[in-house]
Amino acid sequence: DLAAGARRGGRMNTWNQVLALTEDMLAAAHSGDLDRVSALDAERRATINRPVVTDDGTELTLAPIVERDRALVAIVEDARRFAGEQLRQARLAQAGAGAYLGIAFAR
Repeated sequence: DLAAGARRGGRMNTWNQVLALTEDMLAAAHSGDLDRVSALDAERRATINRPVVTDDGTELTLAPIVERDRALVAIVEDARRFAGEQLRQARLAQAGAGAYLGIAFAR
């Protein structure tokens, strides 16, 4: 993973680190590893919250960060919608089973 390589001694400026973390987050989201996305997000937030030096190349790095972040948000929103639908269906099945068995399930 790109960010891990940077942490092991590669020299990267802060925005390149954020880009590498964002790319790793996007790869994790594509593979469905949302726990890893969350862990990398915490690391990315910590990186962004440190003092950041900007230079002439900053704009060139920020554009791909924003692009990848938008793709990441779309994947996470889809996963959230899917999980919500799964939960809704599970609750319907539970309510149906409870009605059949005469049991009231707490929601």
